[in-house]
Amino acid sequence: MLAQVEALVSAFESGSLSRRDFVRGVVVAAAAPPPKPDVRALSLNHVTLAVGDVDASQAFYERVLGVSEVSRQPNGVNLGLGESFLGLYTVEPKGRIHHFCVGVEGYDLDGHAMELRRLGVEPLIRQDRPELYFTDPDGITVQLSEVEYRG
Repeated sequence: MLAQVEALVSAFESGSLSRRDFVRGVVVAAAAPPPKPDVRALSLNHVTLAVGDVDASQAFYERVLGVSEVSRQPNGVNLGLGESFLGLYTVEPKGRIHHFCVGVEGYDLDGHAMELRRLGVEPLIRQDRPELYFTDPDGITVQLSEVEYRG
């Protein structure tokens, strides 16, 4: 909407738009629904739990849920849950959900980071891995990834 109003102001100031058409244009721009974001969530990709002992938690979930390892990182493991996974990581604070990940249509790390900024949300891109995160208004961490992401 801001770009539309700026264009109207420029046209009015240059004399190519009457005062009446300027006001009408501002009213129409203000009444238009906001554009939909370019982030289209398709799935809940994974949930990551902050645990005190990765190996003990892995053994527990394997025994109780019948899941198995699909990938491992230096501080944790990912256990397959159908098309998604459960992450078990040594991150603080323990005993909490660390973050959840949403698989999005057409995932593009840089493009989605720009889109988040456009929406007034500050993205965080991990330096050691090409992963994109942000926090919601309550401080809950959300990760965006391609739908097929497996850790």
